[in-house]
Amino acid sequence: MAASMGSRGMTSLVKKSWPAGVALAVCLVLVPLAHERSRSQRLSNLDLGQPGFPARYLVFDQTRRDRCFVVDRRDSTMRRKDRGQPGRKWDCRSFRTRSGETAWLLRSKRIGEGTVFLVPAADVSDWAYPFLYDFVRARHPELDLPWVSWVELYSDRIYQGLWLWVGLPFDKRKKDGGSGVLREVLTVRGDELTAVTTRFTDTRNLFVEAVASSTFPQLEPPPPPLAWLARRAPTADTTLVLSSGQPPRVSLLPLPVSLSELYAAVNGSPAPAFRDERHLDWSRGAWRDLAPSEPPFDEVERRRLASEFEQYASRLRAALRVQAAVDPHRERLLRTIGERQRAVADLRLDLGGVRGS
Repeated sequence: MAASMGSRGMTSLVKKSWPAGVALAVCLVLVPLAHERSRSQRLSNLDLGQPGFPARYLVFDQTRRDRCFVVDRRDSTMRRKDRGQPGRKWDCRSFRTRSGETAWLLRSKRIGEGTVFLVPAADVSDWAYPFLYDFVRARHPELDLPWVSWVELYSDRIYQGLWLWVGLPFDKRKKDGGSGVLREVLTVRGDELTAVTTRFTDTRNLFVEAVASSTFPQLEPPPPPLAWLARRAPTADTTLVLSSGQPPRVSLLPLPVSLSELYAAVNGSPAPAFRDERHLDWSRGAWRDLAPSEPPFDEVERRRLASEFEQYASRLRAALRVQAAVDPHRERLLRTIGERQRAVADLRLDLGGVRGS
């Protein structure tokens, strides 16, 4: 009898406590979801403010993930079905880098756009070099260096972090007033050379035809600012641009990232290589010995270099701190800041550190 009453009492207790148990279970499920939703809302509404690096938003086509718009914050709220939305679509391809991060290859044939890599900060070996590149580029437009800049990247309005926008040289289509011939970007490491077009395709007609006709391209003597910059480039290889004119000529293009490494990451295997001892004239040639060791600027420009670098360093540290705040896995990047500034090691410039930054 007692056992029967105990069983009925237990059943009654279970029935009475069942709604509370369900409520607890629901809470255990909803709390993580609410946290994730809150984090998502926080990241999507994140406004880094000024001063800072430019914000770039990748807004993807609703039906094709390989098509996207590259817009600012205001235009990122556009409706993707709206034909009147600003700008035109780019071809967008994501890939994994050596660090395991996602990078992007963006391509467009339109004037003012072109071919661009978005490389995560973890895969940029020197964080001081992009400043030097931009400093030289701004003061020497005749060098025709493509745009390189840090950007705060958002994907469908969700903050991704600090990425480096690396443009390639741009060639106009015939209907836009160009020749329709694409120049080629050469990457040389020792005597080994790989080549792609300015749209990062494998069609290598210019270099192959030049070699086949026994017309080995000559290196344009680099102006002092370009030679100084190229000597400080953080890549293990030397990047050059092959002209489309006759006779074919090559000129230095000291980008802050290795295009041969990006090619392997995008395609899953290295680019086909050409080997020739004459390539050593480009990678280890006399231009390196003739490049000035001191900044090739007057005293006023040197003071401006130091002043602008201090502002740049402050913005970079702030951007890295934001990354660490929203993604603890990236906090380690802050601790590597001292190792990523070899380009300015002899210039009495310093990106600073985590403490007091």
